Order: sequence, then structure tokens, then C-alpha cells
Amino acid sequence: MDDIRDQGLDAYVGEDFATIEGMIARARELGKTDPARAKSLSQSIGPLVGPLPREARRKRGESRAAAYGSHDATSTSEPSPTFARAEPAAPAESAAETAWRESLDQWTDFVSRDLVYTELAALRQSLDTEAGPRSSADVVSALTELRSRAESEVAALRRSEAEVEEMQQELSAEAPEPRLDVATPQGDDSPALEDAEDSRREAVRGVMNALEDAGFRVENPRLIQLSPDSNEVVVVGTRASGSSATFSLSLDGKLEYDFSGYKGSSCDADIDAVVPALQEVYGIQLTEEVVAWRNPDDQDATARPQPGRTNRA
Repeated sequence: MDDIRDQGLDAYVGEDFATIEGMIARARELGKTDPARAKSLSQSIGPLVGPLPREARRKRGESRAAAYGSHDATSTSEPSPTFARAEPAAPAESAAETAWRESLDQWTDFVSRDLVYTELAALRQSLDTEAGPRSSADVVSALTELRSRAESEVAALRRSEAEVEEMQQELSAEAPEPRLDVATPQGDDSPALEDAEDSRREAVRGVMNALEDAGFRVENPRLIQLSPDSNEVVVVGTRASGSSATFSLSLDGKLEYDFSGYKGSSCDADIDAVVPALQEVYGIQLTEEVVAWRNPDDQDATARPQPGRTNRA
């Protein structure tokens, strides 16, 4: 991304460049609190960056084409070059100019043309001087030499880019697993129990992510043994104000959440920020909602905290 900006290519892929910059900033933020999610986001950025320089060079090459006289490009977003002819063009172009135009019309790879833009501009300017090539053969020879060098450089560049893109694709395929310090009960290795534990683990991950997205500071999940045959995973998110959200997830799919320490309707605001995200963003289907108790209108600082709701996940 720095190379793209340093070469002035970012202006030609502005929307994509800005999107990726935002993703990078988000990954850096997550790196401080959730390295696993930061890694996952970073892996998704690589494949987006890989093709960007090539696309930017192609667009810049198309934009610059008119600057050195090719009639196949009718407009450019750049100012008119300083080397353009000051006087009106002669009614009939010279043999050198005809050779220039026809040769460029056959050179349709704008990426390679962009690589030698400075040399092309200088060559085009030289057509208007006594020291420049006068015959069509001289012009064709000069352009052929430039094209051969440019296409060789582009071939090497594309091989390098292909290797990088392949590596990025391989890295993006390595799905990172956030580490959840939740032990699986011992003594029962049945497929049903394994499936239930996998489902709960995914739900725990979704709860943690949804709480963090809503601005909670999330503690590591804890496994609470309720009985020899029963346990639940507890995830707690807290705010600086002292309010908290506690989620309890059992193996039978029961998900219970408790938003405590709130005054008035601020509790509902946090519930609405977290719970819908579980379904819409993280794919946790909630059914059979039961509201145990709520008091959205109580503004008394000494009021009993609002308890949560119970869902079947």
C-alpha cells in the first residue's frame, strides 16, 4: 500500500485503496485486543491488495495514453503535458507521426506502456525537434525497443505478483481459530456431545465478538461445572460505567443473558446492539425468547438492576 501511494497510483484505485486502508486500521485496532480476529482480517486483506498495483498501472496507462499522441484514448484525467505542440497541428501529419500513431495503436497493453511513460513522452516530444527521429523506420525502431523492454519488465513483475498473490491466497485459506480456554468435559466422547460442544464453541465466539463490537471489554470465557453431568460457559463483558453483560451457554443450546448495573432504558440500547448481531452477523439463531424481568423506565440510581433474557440458541 505504501508503494502504491509512493508511485502516485492510489488516485487511480481510490475507492478500493480507501476500503483497504480502513480494513488495515481495523486490523491494527483488533491486534491490541483480539489477535486472532486481527489475523483473520489481515488474511482477508492480502488477496485484495495483490491485484491493486496492476489495476492501478493499467488505469494510469489508459489515462496517460492521450498525452503521447495515441488516437485510441480520447480523454485523460491529467492536465495536458508540457511537451504538447504549442502550434496547431499541420493539416497532414508527417511520416514519423504516422508511424508513431500506428505503432502505439498496436500497443494495447497499457501496463507496459505506463512503465516506460517517461521515455515515451520524451520520444513523442523529440518528433517535433530537429534532433529527433525523422523517418518512420526510426520511430518504429525506437518504439519497438521501448516496447520490448517494457514487456520484459511487465512479465517479470507479473510473475512476482503471481507468487505474492498465491502466497496471500494460501494465507487467507488458513482460517485462524480464536483460542477459547474452555475445557471439554471428559469421559464422554460421543459424537452428539462433540457436536454440541462444537456448536457451543461457535456460539461463545459469536457472543465474544458481538460484545466487543458493541464496545464491551470481554473477559476470557469460564467453564462452570453445575453438576457431574452439567456445565455452562460464562462470558462476561463490562463497561467503564460499571454495567455488565453476562452470557451463559449450556450444552443443550440454552443461552441466557443478563444485562446488569443499568439505569433506565440504557439497558435496552445495549441489548439491541448485541443480541441482534448474534443473529445477523454471527449466524446464531435464537428462538423461544423468554423475558425474565425488565424495568426500562426506572431512572432511580438505587433501582434494582435489570436482569436479562433467556433464549434457546
